[in-house]
Amino acid sequence: MLFSSYIFIFAFLPVVFCVYFILNHKGFYRASIVWLTFASLFFYSYWNIIYLPLLLLSISFNYIISGFMLKAQSKESNLHLHKCGGGGVKPFFSNKVLLCVALIFNLLLLCFFKYMDFFIDSTNLIFHSHFDLLHIALPLGISFFTITQIAFLIDCFHGVVKERNPINYALFVTFFPHLIAGPILHHKEMMLQFADTNNKILNYKNLSLGLFLFAIGLFKKVVIADSFAKWANAGFSAVENGEILNIFSSWVTSLSYTFQLYFDFSGYCDMAVGLGLMFNIKLPINFNSPYKALNITDFWRRWHITLGRFLKAYLYIPLGGNQNNAYKQSKNYNLVNKILTLRNLFIVAFISGVWHGAGFGFIIWGTLHGLAMLTHRIYMYVLEPFNDKYANKLEVKHSFRETRFYKILCWFITFNFINITWVFFRAENLQGAVNLLKGMFGIVWVELPTKWYMASSALHDIQGHDKTLVFLLLGFLICLCCRNSMQILERFDKRIYLFSFFASLMFACAMFYLLVAESLPEFIYFNF
Repeated sequence: MLFSSYIFIFAFLPVVFCVYFILNHKGFYRASIVWLTFASLFFYSYWNIIYLPLLLLSISFNYIISGFMLKAQSKESNLHLHKCGGGGVKPFFSNKVLLCVALIFNLLLLCFFKYMDFFIDSTNLIFHSHFDLLHIALPLGISFFTITQIAFLIDCFHGVVKERNPINYALFVTFFPHLIAGPILHHKEMMLQFADTNNKILNYKNLSLGLFLFAIGLFKKVVIADSFAKWANAGFSAVENGEILNIFSSWVTSLSYTFQLYFDFSGYCDMAVGLGLMFNIKLPINFNSPYKALNITDFWRRWHITLGRFLKAYLYIPLGGNQNNAYKQSKNYNLVNKILTLRNLFIVAFISGVWHGAGFGFIIWGTLHGLAMLTHRIYMYVLEPFNDKYANKLEVKHSFRETRFYKILCWFITFNFINITWVFFRAENLQGAVNLLKGMFGIVWVELPTKWYMASSALHDIQGHDKTLVFLLLGFLICLCCRNSMQILERFDKRIYLFSFFASLMFACAMFYLLVAESLPEFIYFNF
């Protein structure tokens, strides 16, 4: 079930919302949580009920083993307290063993469904074998509900879990606004919200804010992202079938996907946060104008924020982060620490690429982003101190990197790097990515329109026309010049009638697009 479908907007959401708050109004707080959990499970199974048992198995296993971990931790603590007096009971399995078992279970589950066909295909390619592919359909949201629960288990291991109510835990994992494509939730910010009785009362301000965000997100998805999708899909389909487009069509294809992905994911994030607010649940912000970033590090602080937060807390910092204290006594600690920091950054970026999907394109995309992170960090190590020193020596107020020219140059380099690497992210095969890049850089042939009004004719191969160029211009303007949804939300109270009018207009426009649409495209991140 898609957020942008009629059945969700006019049937599922109103019924779930009304029943939830009616139960709360009658004082049936536990029943309301159970209702919301069952509604979320129905939402998930609507796509393919065959994978509902998989989700239930994952939730049940992780909840049960987290209980064993907490009991083992308690026994280990008692054993430590009584070791001098001979008291205490040793647990049958240590906390560390239980964590390892849980991690192996979750990672095997994820790898089997997400990477098994890629592994078999790669094996056949390398060893010239002929193993049959399993052709397993990827269960929706498996990447998201898996790492959400991995974080919960690791925090159980460290003894920082405060809330373990089974119904709240099940809702924490399955809450339908985030279940399919994030944001990636953390138990400490969610489970207490589900348990808070103040959140059971219908809040008209949160409802209006939620509807406002949902309308913006729906407009982004249906009107903007799905329009870009037509030209991106046509262009990528051509290059994946062996064609090489002219340079103009190639850049329009890559930029169309760059903006399609932006508005698709941004729209989903707005809708998810808006849906959460309708139920008085504040989901974490997952998107913050990433195409305004001036460097690759800043981009990853703005794009899929909760994934970056997870990788930082549960991978980057355990690897040593940027403070590798194990080598504190080394004579060359500063150099060693910098090298290890570069290693950690690359590993995190590479894992991010692999997490997004099974394929060489995702591996290349993650590798390129990892190398970009290294390049930016090396620049910070070497050149930025030099720039500051040079500025101080000349007694100027601002260094070169604070000038407008420098910032525009940084944005230009960062945006084009992101746009080019999205080619590997999108292309279904490497040859398609190579063909598009050949066209983008005029390696094979160059054909530029001599006049602006002839530009649309150069887009014939990707079903482009004059509106394509207008959409690209609007895409740049919205991404670079406009406030994002969260910034607009901060001013909602001051201009409530104006924003409500525009939200209604965007909703009506989105409904019209849905009415005339031949099909209803999924959100891109549903595939991850």
